[in-house]
Amino acid sequence: MLGPEGPQLLMFEILGLGEAAPKGPGVFMYARRRAGEWQALYIGESANMADRLAFNEIAADALLSGATDIHVLRLKEDATARRDIVDRLILTNAPALNEDDRTRLSTAVEEPKAKTRAA
Repeated sequence: MLGPEGPQLLMFEILGLGEAAPKGPGVFMYARRRAGEWQALYIGESANMADRLAFNEIAADALLSGATDIHVLRLKEDATARRDIVDRLILTNAPALNEDDRTRLSTAVEEPKAKTRAA
C-alpha cells in the first residue's frame, strides 16, 4: 500500500480456522503454513469480513487445499482501495485459488496500451 511517505507495511492478524472474523471491511487471505513459511491460498476483500468468511465455497476449497489459518487486515478504505491491495497481493503471492484473478491481472499488466492514430 502506498502512503504519502511511500510503501507501507501491511499488518495482518492471524485467526485460526473457525475463529470469528471482524465484522468490518478489510482484506483477508486463507493461508497454510508449510516448512515454517506462510503460503497464500486465496486472497479477497469484503465490506464485512465476518459475513464473507462464514463457511462458503471459498472456505471449502481452502480447507481442501490445506488452509491452516485466515489472515485478516482491517481497513476503512472503500472497495476500490481494498481491491487494489488484493490485486497487488495476488500478483506477488500467486495464490492457487485465485487462478482466474491472476490470469486477468497478468494479462492487464502485460498488454501494451493501444496506440491512437491521428486522423
